[in-house]
Amino acid sequence: MEWALLVGTLASGAVVAVGWLGLVGKLPRNRVAGIRTPYTLSSDERWYAVHRAGGPVMLLGAVAAFASGLAFLPFAIAGRVDDAVSAAVLLAMAVMVLAAAIGGWLYGVSRAKAQGL
Repeated sequence: MEWALLVGTLASGAVVAVGWLGLVGKLPRNRVAGIRTPYTLSSDERWYAVHRAGGPVMLLGAVAAFASGLAFLPFAIAGRVDDAVSAAVLLAMAVMVLAAAIGGWLYGVSRAKAQGL
């Protein structure tokens, strides 16, 4: 189960990177990473506005998931954590990242629409 926890930790680290790049305006409009909806993909202005507003929300959840994974990973690798605990941590990490992504999307779109974009 330690491999799954490692993959979850790496995936949450990737979401941290995407959230940070979106926050600082360095994530170009694309169909691979970021908040990809018809609304955000319709223009560069909308893409950057949504990601700048939603970036902090995405970062908050992704950093929490990443830290959780880093905290449990050494114990899982050493065999000190039961598989059920590892599965629970992995599920909690997935929920944190999903909630952060949805929250960032909803907040980012509402802020962009408030700006008239």
